[in-house]
Amino acid sequence: MLPWTIDDIDWRRLEPARSRADTLIYYLVAAGSFIETGADRYSANLVAHFSAPALRHWLAESWEPEELQHGRALRRYVETVWPALDWVRGYEAFFAEYSPLCKMELLEQRPALELAARCLVETGTATFYEALSRRAEDPVLKELADRIRQDEVRHYKHFRKFLDACRANEGVGRAGVLRALCRRAGEAQKEDAYLAFKHAWCMRHPGVTFDDAIFARFRGELRGMMERCYPYRTALQMMLRPLDLNRTLVRFSLPLLERAARRLLFA
Repeated sequence: MLPWTIDDIDWRRLEPARSRADTLIYYLVAAGSFIETGADRYSANLVAHFSAPALRHWLAESWEPEELQHGRALRRYVETVWPALDWVRGYEAFFAEYSPLCKMELLEQRPALELAARCLVETGTATFYEALSRRAEDPVLKELADRIRQDEVRHYKHFRKFLDACRANEGVGRAGVLRALCRRAGEAQKEDAYLAFKHAWCMRHPGVTFDDAIFARFRGELRGMMERCYPYRTALQMMLRPLDLNRTLVRFSLPLLERAARRLLFA
């Protein structure tokens, strides 16, 4: 059972003009709809990668359906607010470039380390949707982003639970987890984000050539938004938990880490 459905959202409350006036909102929602819609490709790799029956069942029966619903909900929002755009064509162009990047060999070889890396990814998605909810002025988008955020936080907790069960069996220590987190943070789904933005932009500007300078301008606008809307402390708390550090040390270190993150995270 899905925790919510698209029909649970009161679409009659939609105020499309509030989102149409915000170009950055368009790119974030359209790009998110592309990435979430392609989740089944990534899910298949994860199910094949892990051997634990409970984890494989949860990925196939809960995680993937919820991620795909995120894609359907965001697609509906895009098609409702920007009805002149061809979402299907935009997604097909995105997926043609995105699908070859979903390779099994890019996953961590040891299951516990991939679970740690998944915690980092879920941290990124949960905090992204929180920032989107803070930025949004349309009440429907604000609610939709918050519902997705809650799902992503719950996914994070599931991956952490499986990580805690797995790391003892594999003998994976804190140093190994830290290296896995750093590797995945270095990737930070940069190709995913680049391609999703590229095809969201091309969908809005059909026939116009896309180049890296356009993406650079988008990143500058995004950085300004994130400085105001991003939940830095929440992100730090979620990123640090897989390391199983002393909680008192973490609590006293958070203010300093938050100041550093504000300078570095979107530099």
